[in-house]
Amino acid sequence: MKRQISNLARGMVFILLWTISLCMFAQGITVRGSVVDANNEPLIGVTIQVPGTTIGTVTDADGNFTLSNVP
Repeated sequence: MKRQISNLARGMVFILLWTISLCMFAQGITVRGSVVDANNEPLIGVTIQVPGTTIGTVTDADGNFTLSNVP
C-alpha cells in the first residue's frame, strides 16, 4: 500500500512540474528591432505584425519597435 502511495505521489509531482514548465514556455518571447530604408534612415509609423496572430506594433520616431509575448 505504501508503495502505491509513493508511486502516486511521484506521478503527481511529475505532472505538477510538467504543467509549470508548460506555463513558463507559454509566456512567449520579446522581439525588438528597427526598420530603416535603403539610405539607413529610420522609417516612422511602419506596422509590424506577427503573421497569423493579432500581435502587432508600430515603429517609433527612431524606427524602433518591440513585440511582447510572441509565440
